[in-house]
Amino acid sequence: MIKKLVVGLIAVIASLIALTAIYIFSIIEKRPGEIPEVTSVAHGSDYGAGAKEADAWLKALYVENNIPSVSAAVGVNGQLVWSGVIGYDDVKGRAPATLNTLYRIGSISKSLTAVAAMRMVDKGQIRLDEPVNTYVPDFADGKATYTIRQLLSHQSGVRHYSQDISESFNSKAYPDTRTAAAFVEHDPLLFEPGKGFHYSTYGYTVLALAMERAAHKPFEQIVNDEVLTQAGMMLTRQNKVDATPKPVKPYLLINGALIEAPEDNASHKYAGAGYLSTPSDLVRFGNALVARDILTPKSREALWTPALLADGKINPEYYALGFRVGGDKHGPFVHHGGTANGGYSFLLIYPETGIVVALTSNYTPMDVGFDRLAKAQTLAALFLR
Repeated sequence: MIKKLVVGLIAVIASLIALTAIYIFSIIEKRPGEIPEVTSVAHGSDYGAGAKEADAWLKALYVENNIPSVSAAVGVNGQLVWSGVIGYDDVKGRAPATLNTLYRIGSISKSLTAVAAMRMVDKGQIRLDEPVNTYVPDFADGKATYTIRQLLSHQSGVRHYSQDISESFNSKAYPDTRTAAAFVEHDPLLFEPGKGFHYSTYGYTVLALAMERAAHKPFEQIVNDEVLTQAGMMLTRQNKVDATPKPVKPYLLINGALIEAPEDNASHKYAGAGYLSTPSDLVRFGNALVARDILTPKSREALWTPALLADGKINPEYYALGFRVGGDKHGPFVHHGGTANGGYSFLLIYPETGIVVALTSNYTPMDVGFDRLAKAQTLAALFLR
């Protein structure tokens, strides 16, 4: 009797393993064997040589990495000079990605939010060193003493995603920013505001709520009015479930295998990681900042100056307000990466030389992806020459 039970149990386990294997095999997708051509546009004859090299750079990036598609663009001195794309919107259906394909830009959304906030500062609608409770008195029972600047620079103590995978792949819809901010409203702070650094997407959701209350209009409208319209970013929008046009199909790269990413809902993190865009639109955003006509000099300097901790030291990530700060042989630069559910992106700006580079892709490497900063620097160098 016992022997029969053991044999039966083994048979059930074997069946479950087989079914699991069949399911996993069914959701794995492979890129077509042939390498597609790069679709690109050189927007100015002065940069023809750089554009040709950029095509080769893009093709090599695609070949060297198991990416469904990758798109990029470059701006020089306020002008979009090159844009290109290679690969597939839908791997299984072999639908090609285009220059207007919308990608999930993840945390580059923080840069959009930060510029919108600084536009409000320039208008006197909000003050950087004012506590959140000044604008949202009912938030956290009136104990939200961290400031707008501390939220922008990740020094508020508000937590980031937890280890619960449901937070990274959230499927719940939040009807408004107040409801979304309540996600962390009563969680204890990780440290006293100003005395530590902890990268936090949820901190930007709280920031969006304060911006709404200060401007007396929805966060989405604030970003549209203060950033997207000002920079001519006609395609950029929030990653809503019913977004039109639909964004590129998202994938996860797990142990070398491409798997279609699970459906999620970004309504709890629009401000910090919930926007869709194209590289060309992101270059327009960078161009507007380089041109110095979207912010006052004082606000732009604050935007790109690493925020100091309470003890006077620079924070460990050289994080400013919605941007990280760095430099190389070509000069100082500011940058931000974005990792979303099926999105891996990067924005790089050289303020002194006027070079802006943006790249997007429709996958999330679940272990180690390609070095986005290094790849963006290589692309920038083709046009810096």
